[in-house]
Amino acid sequence: MSGSHRPLGDRLVGIDLARFAALAGMMAAHTLGWLERPAAGVIAVIEGPPSTLFAVLGGVSVALATRARLARGDRGGAVRATLARGLLVSAIGLLVIPLAWAVYVVLVPFGVAIMAAALLVLLPTALLAALAVALAATSGSIVALAGQRLPGLDGQHALPLLLTDPLATLSDVLLTGVYPALTWTTYVTIGILVARALLAGRRRGRERLTLALLGAVGIAMAAAGVLVSELALATLGERAGLDPVAAREVLLANAYGAAPGLEPARQLLATPHSGTPADIARTTGIALVVIAALGLLAASLPPGARRAIEPLRAAGGAPLTVYVVHVVLLSILGGLLAEAAPGLVGGGGALALHVALAMAIGLLLATLGARGPLERVVGAAADRAGGRA
Repeated sequence: MSGSHRPLGDRLVGIDLARFAALAGMMAAHTLGWLERPAAGVIAVIEGPPSTLFAVLGGVSVALATRARLARGDRGGAVRATLARGLLVSAIGLLVIPLAWAVYVVLVPFGVAIMAAALLVLLPTALLAALAVALAATSGSIVALAGQRLPGLDGQHALPLLLTDPLATLSDVLLTGVYPALTWTTYVTIGILVARALLAGRRRGRERLTLALLGAVGIAMAAAGVLVSELALATLGERAGLDPVAAREVLLANAYGAAPGLEPARQLLATPHSGTPADIARTTGIALVVIAALGLLAASLPPGARRAIEPLRAAGGAPLTVYVVHVVLLSILGGLLAEAAPGLVGGGGALALHVALAMAIGLLLATLGARGPLERVVGAAADRAGGRA
């Protein structure tokens, strides 16, 4: 069978490559801004889209992990396995946070979003799609309101604070933190829909058509988010008496979890990490384009080329392991070398170092034919909770 007509591999290789792209993007976000503020075009790419891609792919992973159980009618096992998976990801996050002080660790709210997905995977596709639209339209306003009314910890939830101030910790994880679980649940919901579309296309022998349509939807979403945001930016900038450059600098600065206000115009800005409808449309659209492009690439590569990119695929297949190694190493280097060798902590050199380490992990896993160690732990816990067939 020729490369142009070969079906996607059992692992959906493009999904693994997309995970690697998400990891590399988050590494860029953590390193390129360490020494100085990157150019506006770079910020638009690295602030928001990589973490959204990571979250959407989390939903894809949940759908892929539960499909066999759901296909044989084991709904209870699918729910238990997903709850265990999310709980363990959150627990790993709580353990990693003290070691990764240099970044806002996303694993706790990510794990909570995975636990929410335990129920989402049971919903019919039409209802799930309606829920995704509702969440995308309202979650930005909800988290903005919560930021004004509820106690928060500025995204610094950790195990000791969970024990001493559980209310503030819960509020931070769910609504008021840098990565609110409500916003991430929106992305995970979209990811489940993406996985269902890809699997349906595969069953019908229309993988490439499905991927192309997915990419087209992504382009439309991203364009709509940017267009609406630009109109709102011009309106708000004029109202505030700011010139276009200053308006972009002020109004599109990283929101760290929620838009700084409830006024409708704020929800029309695609401010990075704000969870507004415009932000969700832009970043989700980019995520869909990346998934579609890498899926089409993976489906078209000849066997030799696929073997050559196996370290990238294997690294993308171990996102939890690679992410934890990255954030801990970044913090260690930041503590030891921030003054002596800043180039190893921030900037292009630091980014190259972290990407190279991720590729080395992928090469090792590919050579051994093994899963990432944290993925093995989480997978075993999920299997035990769900019960093996």
